[in-house]
Amino acid sequence: MLKKIEQGALLLAGLCIVALGLMITLTVVTRNLFGWGVTDDVVIVRELMVGAIFLPLAYVSAEYSHITIDFLFKRLGKHSQLWMLAMGSLISFIILLPLALAAWQSFFHAASSGAYFFGELELPEWPGRLAFFAGAALFIIRLLVILIADFKAAWSGNTEYLLKRTEADHNTSAEGN
Repeated sequence: MLKKIEQGALLLAGLCIVALGLMITLTVVTRNLFGWGVTDDVVIVRELMVGAIFLPLAYVSAEYSHITIDFLFKRLGKHSQLWMLAMGSLISFIILLPLALAAWQSFFHAASSGAYFFGELELPEWPGRLAFFAGAALFIIRLLVILIADFKAAWSGNTEYLLKRTEADHNTSAEGN
């Protein structure tokens, strides 16, 4: 079920990117051809960027598609690599948990207070805050799933898990050839 939710968030992020492109194009065209721009375009673009950036984080984590620098990691033994992954997952979870909590507080405040952006349209703040919270919450849930799997594998010495976890990028690039 988590995978389906992550795919839905990825789809929403894609829609945000399309909307961003359309909004920016419309603003450039109307300013250059007609001398006026889209009302509150900066606010709309900024809020769409939040969805485009934060909603796909859990999906990327589930696919192990992060940018990695592993020249030192590859020199460690397999059991050390398993523990390194587990510790990295733990540190990531601990660092990012406050982000998710802050995202919830920001969303809750914006929704309960009726906060809005000052501008002609007086757009509400809660949709962007909701996208930020949803992306951060899904990311934390996925990190927790990865953290548990990493510690189970490290504790049991499951080196097959290590291949699945660290060779995800090589498997996808091999399929594309």
